[in-house]
Amino acid sequence: MSSRTPEECVDLALDEGATEEKRAGAIRELRTANECDELEALVRTERIDERYRRQALEELATPQCDSTLRELVHDEPLEGPLKQEAEELLATVEDD
Repeated sequence: MSSRTPEECVDLALDEGATEEKRAGAIRELRTANECDELEALVRTERIDERYRRQALEELATPQCDSTLRELVHDEPLEGPLKQEAEELLATVEDD
């Protein structure tokens, strides 16, 4: 585990100048630290490449973040292709 703060991880995930490996690693660190709100913010950030938004969404499929995932599906639903993926992930989490 790195010593990055959640804010530093978000900044790195959003940094278009960073390598793909570092950006994806920062998103994984947010999951490891159960930073559900930060992951949700990345999913909702339209200016980030869709692969990172999708990765952040997939990282929400944990027991610790299921309420945040539920919010993405029911309370403030996503638009576009990520909406269906969020619904499918939530169904998977709820089945466990």
